[in-house]
Amino acid sequence: MRASLNLTDSTMNKYMKEWMQAASASEQEELARRIGSSRNYLYHLAGGFRSASPELARLIELSTYDMRREFGERLPLVFRTDLAPACASCDFAKKCLGKTATRS
Repeated sequence: MRASLNLTDSTMNKYMKEWMQAASASEQEELARRIGSSRNYLYHLAGGFRSASPELARLIELSTYDMRREFGERLPLVFRTDLAPACASCDFAKKCLGKTATRS
């Protein structure tokens, strides 16, 4: 049996994991469609087995924001700084997002 390997910092995937738990299967499929990915890949991000590129993190941020407005506030926001180490350390992201940029 293969041992699991978590590749990313556990705080990097916390908010994606919360989003996946709050979203229905059809909402997860919708997010995957919007970002040009798969539901399976979202699970890899949430589980810490993959990390998001800054561009994918941006798409997830924008899409979770839109979906929260469309489907209700029960869906949490996922910021790019929650998913991509490059975004988390970016001074521009910190300036734009304020305290939310460093919640991870």
